[in-house]
Amino acid sequence: MQLFCNGERVEVEADLLADAVAALGYGERDRPTAKVVVAVNETFVAKADWPSYRLRADDRLDILAAMQGG
Repeated sequence: MQLFCNGERVEVEADLLADAVAALGYGERDRPTAKVVVAVNETFVAKADWPSYRLRADDRLDILAAMQGG
């Protein structure tokens, strides 16, 4: 399925948000310390809802990670 992730067109083999986030390299297995929030079409989706949230072609995902620094 084709989506937009942080402004770039991407292809993923997933229709559930949790699977798409993992496929894009933001899964907890891939980055155990990554804490991310996700908005789909400008609406934030609670992490508890990711496993059941169905994506549609051309949805826009914004994946934001906390940054440390000063």
